[in-house]
Amino acid sequence: MRFIVSADTHLGSPIRSVALRNPELGERLKQASFDTFRRIVDMAILEAADALVLAGDIFDSDFPDLKSRAFLITQLTRAGTAGIPTILIRGNHDALLDHTAHGSLGPDIHLLHKGNPTVEIGNVMFHGLSFDKSHLAKSLLPDYPEPVIGRTNVGLMHTSLGGSPGHDPYAPCSEQDLLAYGYDLWCLGHIHMPFERRSGSTLAVMPGIPQPRHYGERSGGSVAAVTVGDGIPQLERRDVGHLRFMEAKLDLTELGDQSEVLCKIDAALKAAQDPLRITAVRLQVTTARHTDDDLQALATELLESIDDVFLDKVKVLPPKNLTDDKVNDLARLMRAEVQEDGFRQACAEMLDDMRNALPPNIRDALPEDEITELLEEAIDEVSLSLHGVDTQ
Repeated sequence: MRFIVSADTHLGSPIRSVALRNPELGERLKQASFDTFRRIVDMAILEAADALVLAGDIFDSDFPDLKSRAFLITQLTRAGTAGIPTILIRGNHDALLDHTAHGSLGPDIHLLHKGNPTVEIGNVMFHGLSFDKSHLAKSLLPDYPEPVIGRTNVGLMHTSLGGSPGHDPYAPCSEQDLLAYGYDLWCLGHIHMPFERRSGSTLAVMPGIPQPRHYGERSGGSVAAVTVGDGIPQLERRDVGHLRFMEAKLDLTELGDQSEVLCKIDAALKAAQDPLRITAVRLQVTTARHTDDDLQALATELLESIDDVFLDKVKVLPPKNLTDDKVNDLARLMRAEVQEDGFRQACAEMLDDMRNALPPNIRDALPEDEITELLEEAIDEVSLSLHGVDTQ
């Protein structure tokens, strides 16, 4: 049997951190989550998959967005009409999937939860437990059904496993315990970076976020196609993201003429065009003569005539020939310090306090999974300032 495995679609995610910098890009990103999910269903139908598996966080929040729920039901009903059932669980963001509050999703859509943790499709037993609240501090693994002898057993779990940078611990579970539980395949959600783990004939797959929501999730954009049967489950990654994030590095150190700068930025933006996807570009510019505001103004003007490319952000770095040893030593010390667990934990707590102090409608302007990037940007700003480069 062949499954299309996805998780963390976050339908309707508001993308406010991006929208505050670029409102048009924010709107494109919000729509992209729906467009990408439609692509996933299209893929399942085109390949005549035996099932579509969704390992949690289909929605983004507990806000009663019934339009998003209607979209989900419409797409999964389309899959069901093509003979493809859907098996899914609730993640920590999925209050809209509450079957007691919003009713059944449909006959071909199997929501697994504590009262109904197993469904048999073909010769495969699917097992899963849903989140009933947004935070679970203990492992759900001991509550999973025992594997059924003589059947292929597939588990769906939304978990941070042993922990992941940028993610709070959710239903923590060790990889060793998971792989030794006796299931043939684990379909996992919550961590947005794709990866796989194997032990003997058991495969655990994290498909990653199918549609990245910001630059820090640029390793996502995929789902997994998994074939199970005799022997070891086989895995293929499939690109599905409707919008991608990428970085373009420019060195303007030797360029003083405005037209030369303009041409170099124009070439970088045009090179980012992709015939299959929209692209959000982050420009990383090495310069001692140009501010991020100047460069952003130039890039924004150029993008008026470049289709399907948007500016995510401009990041200015000091040239390597700025050789103030004391400043460079300080930067090295700061970078070493921010890698310390205690320092990062303190930063995470401060960031959480700041997020909680913000109004709910702009709270994700400080994403909890961007601590590393925020710290690196702070170090760059300090270095530029100490080198005498105007960063404003």
